[in-house]
Amino acid sequence: MLSRSFLAVGRRVLMQSTRTLASTNCGRLTVRGSRSLGRPEYARLFSTKTKGDEELSNFLSEEIQAEKKSRKQSIPPKIDGFEIKTENANVTLTRKFNDETITIDFNVNHTVETDDTDDTPEKEPSEASPMMSKPNFDVLIEKGGQKLMLSCTFGVEPQGDQDDYDDLFQIVEFSMYTGEELDDSDYSVSGDIMDAQLYDLLMNLLEERGVTNEFAEQLIDFSTSYEHGQYIGLLEKLKGFVLH
Repeated sequence: MLSRSFLAVGRRVLMQSTRTLASTNCGRLTVRGSRSLGRPEYARLFSTKTKGDEELSNFLSEEIQAEKKSRKQSIPPKIDGFEIKTENANVTLTRKFNDETITIDFNVNHTVETDDTDDTPEKEPSEASPMMSKPNFDVLIEKGGQKLMLSCTFGVEPQGDQDDYDDLFQIVEFSMYTGEELDDSDYSVSGDIMDAQLYDLLMNLLEERGVTNEFAEQLIDFSTSYEHGQYIGLLEKLKGFVLH
């Protein structure tokens, strides 16, 4: 039969071995922990910009500089007689006329085209046609709870008797309604099928309220400048996104 002293010695040896093993395991855990400190270095490696990102960023820097240099003015010109409010690509013009409130809305997205009034077949690069923004616009005339909406556009063949007077814009359609907004259920008539005399009288109505050829020219100037600024701003946002 084994003595108690022999068993006690055996227990001490076993406990020392266990402590040694635990100490060894702790050391390994510590080493693993120290390896985890190196993970940010790998994260930085994966977040490094690609060659394509660098090329795009360099191009954007040059493009932004060139666009700012070519921009005629940093502040869009005014439109006589109208208060101007902008929100991103949306522009709203307002004015009072007697007891009427006149609101003109347009959006500068997808409105840029070259000025092709010159029919010369070929041009030198230095003589390239300027880019102009010619947006469609809606004229809303409110009076006594009723609303007259006339949708207008540039670059469409004029209607009515226009032999002696060429309009820069045309009426595409008009409608009347009383709700908050024009609904699909509200009837509208197209300028293509409108009576020629009615069309001319509606154009006169707009002219008397300040929506004239001069207004149209100022709207184009404003929209061209404002759209250019929006384009530059978009390039700057894209560059910031690439560099982030």
